[in-house]
Amino acid sequence: MKIKLATASMNVAYDKQANLKKFLSLIDEAASFGADLLVLPEQSLQGYLPSMTALDMSHYQYQYDNAETIPDGASVRAVVDKAMERNIYVVFGMTEKDAYIDYKLYNSAVLTGPDGYIGKYRKVHLPLDELHTYYAGEDFPVFQTKIGRIGMLICYDKAFPESAREAALADAEILVTPLAWPHSTQEHISDPEKDPNLEEHRLYDRVRAMENQIFFISSNHAGASGKAHYLGNSNIVGPNGVIIATTGYNEGVAYAEVDLKQEIYRGKTIGMGGSNLMRERRPSVYKNLRDD
Repeated sequence: MKIKLATASMNVAYDKQANLKKFLSLIDEAASFGADLLVLPEQSLQGYLPSMTALDMSHYQYQYDNAETIPDGASVRAVVDKAMERNIYVVFGMTEKDAYIDYKLYNSAVLTGPDGYIGKYRKVHLPLDELHTYYAGEDFPVFQTKIGRIGMLICYDKAFPESAREAALADAEILVTPLAWPHSTQEHISDPEKDPNLEEHRLYDRVRAMENQIFFISSNHAGASGKAHYLGNSNIVGPNGVIIATTGYNEGVAYAEVDLKQEIYRGKTIGMGGSNLMRERRPSVYKNLRDD
C-alpha cells in the first residue's frame, strides 16, 4: 500500500489566529495533493520562544496566555475538525496547558486524523530557556493508525539516539519531528549551505532514520521569527537514510509517495545486505545503558 507523506516549512507569527489560519490552508493544500499525513513545525500554533537565551518572563506570559488544553482547546478542535473533513492525518506543535494544574505548560505535538484526535507527545529533552517555560514529558508514545505506526519527537529530542530508538523499539514505522531549528548566526543567512546548524539538522534526520531503519519526517520553521532566523529544510527521509523530499529554505510543502511496508522491509533486509539493526542489537552487553 502506497501512502503520500507531506511536511511543511512554515513562517510562524506570534499570533495564534494567524497561525491557525495558515494551518487550515496547509491542510487543505496537502489534502488536495492527495497527502495522507502532513507534519507542521514545533510550537507553530503559538510561535516558538523569541529567544532561547533570554530569561524573559514576558515570553512565559505570552505562552501561558495562549496555551490550550489538548484536545479541548478551541484551536486544537479546529485542526481536529479540519483533518476529519479532509480525511488526512496531521501532526502539529503547540504549547499545551495542563488540564488540572493551570501553570504547567508543555511543549507538545498533537496527532489527529480522519477519525478525530489520536494522541499527543510532550517534549522530553528541553534546552536552554525552554527549561524555564515548560515541564518535560516522560515517555515516547507510538500510535497505531491506518497508514502505519507513528511516533513523535520534538526538535532537540532528535539529538539523543535513545529518543528515536525508544520509539523504534515500540515498532514505530514513521517518526515525525516538529522542530524550530535556526541558523547558527546571522552571517550564514545569505549562504545557508555554510551553516553548521544545517549540516547538523540534516545529519540527525538521516542518522535517526537509518539507525532505526524507519521513515523520519522533520518539519521546521522558515524565515525570521523573534530573534531567530530559521533554516526551513523540512525533510522526508527513507529507512536507508536518504532524503527523498525536502522543502528547501523557504515556506512550502514537500511530498513523497512511499510504499511504507515494502521500503521498511527492504531497509531491514536487502537494503543493508541482510543486516537488521534492530534484530542484531545486543542489549545485554550495553551495561552502561541498563538501569540495574
